[in-house]
Amino acid sequence: MSEAPLLCWVRRGHRPSCSSAGSVVGVALVTLGGAAVLLNAYADRLRRWAEGGGGGGARLRPEPEGGAEGAVATLHFPEDGAVLGLTAEGLALARAAGVREVGEGAPDRVEGARRAPEEVHLAVTERCPVACTGCYLSAGPDREGADPNDIFDELERLAALGVAEVAFGGGEALLRADLLALGQRARALGMVPNLTTSGFGLGPAEAAALAPVFGQINVSIDGIGPIYRAVRGWGGSSLGLQAIAALAAAGARVGVNTVMSGPLLATDGALEALGRAIAGAGALEWQWLRFKPAGRGAGAWAALAPAPDLLDQLWPRLLQAEAALGLVMRWDCALLPFLVDHAVEPAALSALGVRGCTGGADLWARDAAGGWGPCSFAGGGPTAGDALGHRWAADPRLRAWRGRAAAPPAPCDSCAIQSACRGGCRVVAGALLGDELAPDPECPRVRRAAGV
Repeated sequence: MSEAPLLCWVRRGHRPSCSSAGSVVGVALVTLGGAAVLLNAYADRLRRWAEGGGGGGARLRPEPEGGAEGAVATLHFPEDGAVLGLTAEGLALARAAGVREVGEGAPDRVEGARRAPEEVHLAVTERCPVACTGCYLSAGPDREGADPNDIFDELERLAALGVAEVAFGGGEALLRADLLALGQRARALGMVPNLTTSGFGLGPAEAAALAPVFGQINVSIDGIGPIYRAVRGWGGSSLGLQAIAALAAAGARVGVNTVMSGPLLATDGALEALGRAIAGAGALEWQWLRFKPAGRGAGAWAALAPAPDLLDQLWPRLLQAEAALGLVMRWDCALLPFLVDHAVEPAALSALGVRGCTGGADLWARDAAGGWGPCSFAGGGPTAGDALGHRWAADPRLRAWRGRAAAPPAPCDSCAIQSACRGGCRVVAGALLGDELAPDPECPRVRRAAGV
């Protein structure tokens, strides 16, 4: 008689990007067998952990049946950020090991979502030394005095919900004098703090201070030399590469965020040159993000957004980059529609926790003005006095996004990867169509349905 499975799915790695949720993707998704190997490896890890008496800071958050994509609980390992979706048998094993349970302040059930977010993005400032052309927050040097002063209090509330990881960003988060204290407080509360930075002003001393506090630090680099300048409006690639090298030398886990812009994807060899440069500087992970029409990015959309056919070909380019560079490759939630034509097994996507738009499902974001929204790009709504748990459960916009994922319109409703993709990017749909619940207009399948 075969042993009952312990896991429904596993989601690998820290979630460091303040600007987008993302999933680890790559060759393991090409076959269901490859995904099964990884799932079995994490089940073995769970058994070894339980046999060793649990511990290690692992945190368990029970979920109602189906509330965590079929799992009855999530188990978070803070040392590497892995989140396991447990079956009833896995939950019993974890509890027998004496794991710490969290989420006492979370609602008992949230329709279409987890009881509380798994990850939260916190914009801790709108200040930045530069005003990048496509910045989704419209950050810049003129945003003096825009730093929220209640982030410490919000960390307390998020910990009570059982949030696993928080991602600090901005603007340029390094401009906050209390950034280290924020990270240390998140750690003390049992959450993993992560950080996104442009690398501006980050040298060896700063890297040495940041490395032991943050689970992962991602440096945003959108190209090398003239490509970076074309995308951002200033020449900062060398600063980013220096920051990666300093962080790697200090022992930090370093990733890179790269926006898939038209200049980067349409210039022969530019994407590959960037990959070689960041790997050589010491990065371990590379996240590709879709360009969003938000903030100044809305005005720069015509100039910087890539043609959809360039996005159609991203998947084979990612597999090539993974093989050539040995980096862990991560794809942001908004790029999931561009897997639809590449014969990726839906069951493999599910097993490896690869999901499209998770705004309001397991992701929440707070802007620097204190408003909460489904994701960083969507903007925050008016601040209310209700407890965070109630707002997570009852916010009308979050509920609308959840409902859209549960009952998608055509042609999403008949798509083989709908359960993973979740209908594409709500921000792109809202900006280009005036309806953020509409099908993503750049999705290959949506374009074909529209005769484009």
